[in-house]
Amino acid sequence: MARLSGKAGNIFVANQLVEDCEDTWVGEANVTASADSTDYKIGSASAKFVVDAAFTTGLIATEAISPTIDLSSYAQIMAWVKSSVNLTANDWKVVLGDAVQADLDFNIPALTAATWKLIRVTGTLTAYTAVNEIKLNQVVDKGAMNFWIDEVRAAKAVAGIKSWTLDQDMSVVDTTGFDSSGHRTYLPILGGWRGSFEGFKDGAPLIIGTIYHLELRESATATQQYRGSALITGLHANTPVDGVVTYGYDFQGTDILEIATA
Repeated sequence: MARLSGKAGNIFVANQLVEDCEDTWVGEANVTASADSTDYKIGSASAKFVVDAAFTTGLIATEAISPTIDLSSYAQIMAWVKSSVNLTANDWKVVLGDAVQADLDFNIPALTAATWKLIRVTGTLTAYTAVNEIKLNQVVDKGAMNFWIDEVRAAKAVAGIKSWTLDQDMSVVDTTGFDSSGHRTYLPILGGWRGSFEGFKDGAPLIIGTIYHLELRESATATQQYRGSALITGLHANTPVDGVVTYGYDFQGTDILEIATA
């Protein structure tokens, strides 16, 4: 396998909250919308939609955004989503409405039934300075099903960052017994991930104690990226008299990490 240069790497942080999904959206006919306080990823609830078999395609539900949000400097939308049935890519869409611009559609990627996934969807947001609603559309009739969405955020590259590190680990317990033939045995229990990134100051720092969606890119290739939600646990500012001000951050993963596959 060819060696990979890190010069095309980057880190994207979803630091702009679009919708927290903590309350009930406005559902369309044959759709029951609710705030689900038993199945969610961040906060205390997710937005849930029970889609009746009589529903075919079209608008599922709408949530107003007030005050409006300027997303013109952002590059992508990230959100936790889950479906009760398998979805192929583009079966569902996230849609942003703007006070001036036409609706902007984002295709939701393939989902495995009953599995939460942190999705990243991209679009041209430069003209969207007054986003005032978010919607969900079903493009392909999937029959009776449930759908959840949580913590929708807009993400962009953190300016000035020049390196990042990621550490994964697995805690184990000793399960050695008399039947272990004199060799220790272990059972994996809990996995986790954490890391850091650092670079030159360019704008206000991220907020310690806040959970952000992170995308850690080894390159611009989609299979060479890590993605997950993480808590910013440390900020390290360095101001040399003869150099450039730098920021360093520590983060702790709070949920599933999507692993690079190539």
